Amino acid sequence: MKTQPLRQDKHCLNCGTEVPERYCTHCGQENAVPHESFGHLVKHFVGDVLHYDSQFLTTLKYLLFRPGRLTKEYMAGKRVSYVNPIKLYIFISFMFFLVFAMVTHKEHSSAGEADEEREERTEQTEDTIPSAASLIRMVKDSIAAASKPEEAHLDADTATGNDTVYRYRPLRAEPATGIAVAKKDTLHKDTTRKKKIVLSKEDTDYRSLADYDSAQAALPPDQRDQGFSRWITRRALAMGGSSKQDAFEEALKHNAPKMMFVLLPLFALWLKILYRKRYYADHAIFALHVHCFAFVVLLITLLLDKLLHTDRVTAWGLLLIGIYLWLALKNTYQQSYRRSFMKAILLLSGYSFSFLFVFVFFVVWLFAVIL
Repeated sequence: MKTQPLRQDKHCLNCGTEVPERYCTHCGQENAVPHESFGHLVKHFVGDVLHYDSQFLTTLKYLLFRPGRLTKEYMAGKRVSYVNPIKLYIFISFMFFLVFAMVTHKEHSSAGEADEEREERTEQTEDTIPSAASLIRMVKDSIAAASKPEEAHLDADTATGNDTVYRYRPLRAEPATGIAVAKKDTLHKDTTRKKKIVLSKEDTDYRSLADYDSAQAALPPDQRDQGFSRWITRRALAMGGSSKQDAFEEALKHNAPKMMFVLLPLFALWLKILYRKRYYADHAIFALHVHCFAFVVLLITLLLDKLLHTDRVTAWGLLLIGIYLWLALKNTYQQSYRRSFMKAILLLSGYSFSFLFVFVFFVVWLFAVIL
């Protein structure tokens, strides 16, 4: 960035100390001409906010192409030449989550439009093609006639191709235990020994909390949801309309940076367990640099996936992050490639467990706040 010309007077305008060169040895102010142009003010602002100078470029070069070098330099006390790790993390994570929110918002809007078009096509064809919901109503009517000696039971014969043909066959009358609405309005063949008309539990998509409670009551006690699974499902169904669901998704996006900031000390804690002779602060610096690299890679792959309409680039990006972590551990902690690889596997395993724990905690907290 172009600097302002120096003043002829060698006395600092701030403290009055004699300035032999460009900067005052007493207060550090630059002894430049005070009347700055508007362009210089804009460049100075961009430089202060984005650190767009040799310090930022050197930091970015070591961060991306020299795994572990930036952390070693910082631990050795060479800190003036590089951007502070916390400032670097805040800036890079801010850019990542900003772009991520913009991309996911567009994808959500596109998905909503696609759903509307799909609903219109369904309404146009529902008069000519019998839906699975009508089949379910037929089954309910047949159950209502269970007082007769025999009842109609729904069975499925698989025809050629991917189509399934449903037919009725008479069976001995037995009490039905309940019916659940299946996901995507598809019926599943009854494979139980008893003649119970119960659809697949895994593929069930409940439309309301009442549907879920009635379906759970119809299941045997050993097949019902228990504990946390039951609680989280009921809380999700209690959202009702799309307004609460959208509010939950937005709250989850807004709290993602907080969740990652909580994970940073946990990442450093796992490093402390694996490398006990080092100080915890050194592990925290390493954690900041690794997360900065991960955010840069994920930001690039996210944009490429959006551009190429695929998700394979992100998968390769995750592999690249794992390899980078392995090399960074080797270069920073000065151990063999084999030991560093094993510790990288252990570190990723422990970090994945921590990520799952923190994610569940935030989801439960958001459910409690929104509902």
